[in-house]
Amino acid sequence: MSKKVKIGIIGVGQIGKRHIERYKNIQGAEIVAVCDINEEEAKNVCETFGIPKYYTDFRELLKKEDIEAVDVCLHNNLHMPVTVEALNLGKHIL
Repeated sequence: MSKKVKIGIIGVGQIGKRHIERYKNIQGAEIVAVCDINEEEAKNVCETFGIPKYYTDFRELLKKEDIEAVDVCLHNNLHMPVTVEALNLGKHIL
């Protein structure tokens, strides 16, 4: 298989966790970081799923050069500003 796509998850609530569970079954995907404003939950998700890094500010996650794609798992009314910023930084959006 070719190289894995390195993914950052923004939002680790119910939907974010479900997406993480599904990505773990995709050989070509690797979650390298998560972000949530709830630091304790972000840290817990990293420990539970073996994800190396967490952030509480999505802008910090987006600065990570090795992240190629971002999965925005936030409430619908928060998608646009995060998505636009990610696109401006050249990230793919899932």
